Amino acid sequence: MSLGPILAIANRGEIAARIARTARALGWQPVALLGDPDLESYAARAIGRVERIGPAGSELEPALVVAAALRAGATALHPGYGFLSERADLSQACKDAGIAFVGPSPETLTICGDKVATREAARHADVPILAASEPLTFDDRAAWDAAAREIGFPLMAKVVSGGGGRGLRVIQHADDVESAIESALREAGASAAGTRVYLEKLVSGARHVEVQIAGNGQDSVALGDRDCSIQRRHQKAIEEAPAFGLSDDTRAALHQYAVKMGSAVGLRGVGTVEFLLGSDDTPVFIEVNPRLQVEHTVTEEVTGIDLVAIQLHLLSSDDLPEPTVPRGHAIQARLYAESAVRGFTPSPGKITLLDWPSLPGLRVDAGYEAGDSVPSFYDSLVAKVIVHAPDRAAAIKRLQEALARVRIAGIDTNRPWLRAVLNDERFRTMAHDVQTANDVTVQEAPPGDAEIAAVGLRVRSDGSSAGPFRVVGDAIHVLHGNEADGWQRRIAYRRTADGWQVLVDEGEGFADANGDAAVRAGIAIVETGGGWDVSSVRGRWQVSNGPLIQRAESGAASDGVLRAPMPGTVVAVHATAGAVVKQGDALAVMVAMKIEIVLAAPFDGVIERVHCAVNDLVSSRQPLVTVRPAEASDN
Repeated sequence: MSLGPILAIANRGEIAARIARTARALGWQPVALLGDPDLESYAARAIGRVERIGPAGSELEPALVVAAALRAGATALHPGYGFLSERADLSQACKDAGIAFVGPSPETLTICGDKVATREAARHADVPILAASEPLTFDDRAAWDAAAREIGFPLMAKVVSGGGGRGLRVIQHADDVESAIESALREAGASAAGTRVYLEKLVSGARHVEVQIAGNGQDSVALGDRDCSIQRRHQKAIEEAPAFGLSDDTRAALHQYAVKMGSAVGLRGVGTVEFLLGSDDTPVFIEVNPRLQVEHTVTEEVTGIDLVAIQLHLLSSDDLPEPTVPRGHAIQARLYAESAVRGFTPSPGKITLLDWPSLPGLRVDAGYEAGDSVPSFYDSLVAKVIVHAPDRAAAIKRLQEALARVRIAGIDTNRPWLRAVLNDERFRTMAHDVQTANDVTVQEAPPGDAEIAAVGLRVRSDGSSAGPFRVVGDAIHVLHGNEADGWQRRIAYRRTADGWQVLVDEGEGFADANGDAAVRAGIAIVETGGGWDVSSVRGRWQVSNGPLIQRAESGAASDGVLRAPMPGTVVAVHATAGAVVKQGDALAVMVAMKIEIVLAAPFDGVIERVHCAVNDLVSSRQPLVTVRPAEASDN
């Protein structure tokens, strides 16, 4: 039996695995082009064949990517989404090497990669655009203020090249012009997006609506629309299809403008045309993303169209798909490895437990499995959780349940924040805009009764740590959190006719506290050194045995375990098991987010255990050193 053509996939994580599924179904042989950190990743296992590109960062070098594709014998190359997929030089390098590029021509990518050129294309196509300045450079400081005054406040500073929300800054007042432009240019420089910037009128209270299109280089067709207004720092977080609350006239206008833009830029393949909708639902063009989007899934769910299959079809045919009437409503939430209660800092590390629920209408495009490590080199997207339901209200309810039932441990995730957005009244009533998500916050809080009861049940089932269990009366077990958390809770184990009942102290006595079914199903508990890593839809905690130790001098409490405050690298260890230490002695030093962090003895005592060594990569809240109080060391 002859084998099909080889498709090189120049991407990683969930999108690489997702592209491979469709490619294999259509008779292609997928091969993953991966950098060193991903050679044993989920994508590598899912695809089955890997061609090494080089060290971390080499995945963004077109010459190295094409060289790997040639070594693999690839007929075509799919770049997925992200910065590489927008590179005209990658499309050109594939063309020069005789490899079909699953994406637009270099000419189309050049136009779409330049926001000013795309605005000009929109102008010629009679697609509405916002008032804006001419491109300005870093040396045009004298022109910055004049351009801002001419356009009027509020406005946006936008870097000319690049996409994905990079290099965008809101400017509300004249005093903010210089600092905003400098900040936009710095961010753009960090992502190699260019050094030119322009100023554009800001639409206050706007929604972000986009239209999925496909084109054959001349003609284009609209395949549906999406609302992507839930954004944090200009990065999309929750997307849904179809776009809600649009009049028939507005939807028709959006689709018409999108088709015009696809033809204006000569799009071949699939792409997305993005718009802002003001309070009067008047659309204005933002940009064209001539590639697969992260949120393409929700369009697939309501239309039944496989967009990757369309991409591969358009490699050899000019036939465009027929538009379909959307069925029901789909919503996608991006699950990231980051701590929402700590400023959304990344949370790389090993995923010790990962279990996706099985629910009707649920699709999970995941990039990791249990045992995989989320690296610090790349975007921290763990998975896309997508639901499809008969209507929007049902989809929201289904997504809430799906997020609640995910069991994941070992890393922090933004799951509590996603849940807070879904519960926000503005989102539920379709009154949100692109700024709404920036107002949604979650606060760090101790675990609830359901989480504490779950730990108690785990202890009881393990038959350890809480005993001896009594024949008569309650067996009391004390649990506590980190020193910084400052909480401790009591559990009672009570013998019943059927065995043991776990009760939680609620302040005025013990009560049965199993919690609601969804939370209970989504609680993940993994044993760690001296305690448990506990995660639920409400947050993540390190739970330890025994009471906190009170320090008489300061009144502060500590369990004596020094934990990493965030993911990082241990650069020095001054602690030795058995050594006597004084409060404030430096016991370990780590570097995280380019900050040096000294972990000091919380009280006078003796080093009981050293859990780390120099150069260890440690996760957030991982134990590094354990100190016993001086009083205990004398016994």
